[in-house]
Amino acid sequence: MFITYRKYSKYSLWAILACSLSFTSCKKALDFSPEDKLDSSKMYNTLADADAVVLGIYGQVAGLGERYVVLNELRADLMDVTQNANPYLQQVSNHEVAEDNPYADPSAFYKIIFNCNDALKNFKVMERQGKLSNTEFNQRYSDLAMLRAWLYLQLGIHFGDVPYIKNTIESVDEIKSLENYPKTTFDHLVDSLINDTKDLPYQDPYAYPTGSTLVFTTDGASTQKVFISKAHVLGELYLWKGNYYEAAKTYKRLLSAEDNNSDINYLFNFNRIGWSYFNVSFARAQEGSSLVNSLTAGWRSMFALSNTVREWNSEWNWSIPYHNSFAPGNPFIDLFSKSGKYALKPSQKVIDLWNSQTNNAGIPWDPRSKLSYEVAANGDPVITKFTDNSGDLLSLLNKGGRWNINRAAGAHLRFAEAANRDGQGRLAYALANWGLISTFYYGAFTKDGGIIPGNFFELESEITYEGFGTNRTTFAESSPYYFDARDNASIVRGVWYRNSGIRGRATMPRWQFPGIEYGPGTVSGYGRMMTAFNVPQVDMEDKIVEESALELAFEGERWSDLMRIAKRRHDPAFLADKVYEKLLKANNPKAGAVRSKLMDMNNWYLPFKLR
Repeated sequence: MFITYRKYSKYSLWAILACSLSFTSCKKALDFSPEDKLDSSKMYNTLADADAVVLGIYGQVAGLGERYVVLNELRADLMDVTQNANPYLQQVSNHEVAEDNPYADPSAFYKIIFNCNDALKNFKVMERQGKLSNTEFNQRYSDLAMLRAWLYLQLGIHFGDVPYIKNTIESVDEIKSLENYPKTTFDHLVDSLINDTKDLPYQDPYAYPTGSTLVFTTDGASTQKVFISKAHVLGELYLWKGNYYEAAKTYKRLLSAEDNNSDINYLFNFNRIGWSYFNVSFARAQEGSSLVNSLTAGWRSMFALSNTVREWNSEWNWSIPYHNSFAPGNPFIDLFSKSGKYALKPSQKVIDLWNSQTNNAGIPWDPRSKLSYEVAANGDPVITKFTDNSGDLLSLLNKGGRWNINRAAGAHLRFAEAANRDGQGRLAYALANWGLISTFYYGAFTKDGGIIPGNFFELESEITYEGFGTNRTTFAESSPYYFDARDNASIVRGVWYRNSGIRGRATMPRWQFPGIEYGPGTVSGYGRMMTAFNVPQVDMEDKIVEESALELAFEGERWSDLMRIAKRRHDPAFLADKVYEKLLKANNPKAGAVRSKLMDMNNWYLPFKLR
């Protein structure tokens, strides 16, 4: 089925998204048509038509939420099935997916890709005919081109070699013949996706700037973050390709999105893991029972706050909403909640990983665990990240909520992955741990190398430098590795001064490595400053992967992270061992067989069978 679009007098995001998913007629915006032929002459005449196409396609993308989370988390090591899981979910967890498994149907991706192809072709026609201005065209074309790239990347991650088709499909029946199309290897697919997206005419972090007809608030929600985070996707493509400098540069563009914002506090907090929003906190120091576990304050609240408030927008880069009034609604309530089917839960492996940590106050667990899942009255662990935003009443009748896809912490960790592989391990360490100041400050030095305390300006004046003591070189401002975090007592000179790092925000101690040395004493409350850094890339990368599990568990990043790094190292055991550990801790009798299977990289991919 393909979508046809109708003119509408007033935008209703929820109606548009819902109608594109429900396969029923919707007079406000659009409907699915069973017709074999597309009639573009009735679809692409005005700016409103183009906007309806964009929003309608995103409505289709919303239908991929459950599939995305299941494939990217259940195949990996942080999520497990419950006794309520159906056979299809059990297949995914045990890496024995049959051709009829609905979670492994590539046609769900291709139907959206073909609609993207059709839209991209007709947007060009509309611009040529003067129906779209150059700016209007650039925004919409760039957005859907990057969305198509993301869809193809998901296909490549999960199916390996896939047909790469950019031309329009005129007949529904052509979908059925896709299996006969020539397939592109995953490596060549990534090359093609980079070439098709790196020079898109509109590269801004937001798909559409304020003032666009596609940015509005309706039904209590804003559309601003509905549109794909282009830098996040392009950065991931560069990571897959091993082009770490370009990956770092792309993620840095995302992390610096608000550099020209005149609102200094907004500038500080947007994508800079810092001091104001979403910090793990305790009401009483060194007392685990006083953890702030709230839907309106602290770390957990990032998953629950309204997407119209600035705090929420400072963390999330891409998020697609569901609404109570329209079908099919939020799939995660049924998937995770005890009021639904409760089919999936945290793996014992990730619970043990959180419980193996000790936070700065000596509390023997990572507090992010208590903010990512809760324990039901009967002792069952329940994932909450996808249901915190659904309201107080969790039931199958509640269709509201959000599919939160990309956030600032993930961008930091991906940047750290790239920087580490590009020889900037200390910068990766800084952003993943306690921020720039605690890692890069050396202040003034005595003749014997001792630190001379001074005022804030003196202390932070060298933070943009790479090296130690007198053996330093400075990063150029154009470098993705330039982070100005200088400060004096009254004037903030660098927007990265407030960066507290991923682990700093979570009240977790800095990583310790044999290759790190610290100077004596305490400087300005930041503890002992680093004076030497010599950490092997692989060791640092292992810790970044672990930190991603602690911070981003269940959010849809895990399988691709494990797969990408295992392929980079030519080491299938990196992935296979982690999945094995999950199954072993669950007393799954198939654990050994699964590990043996995953030691062959060819077995990482799902069967490509269209339905």
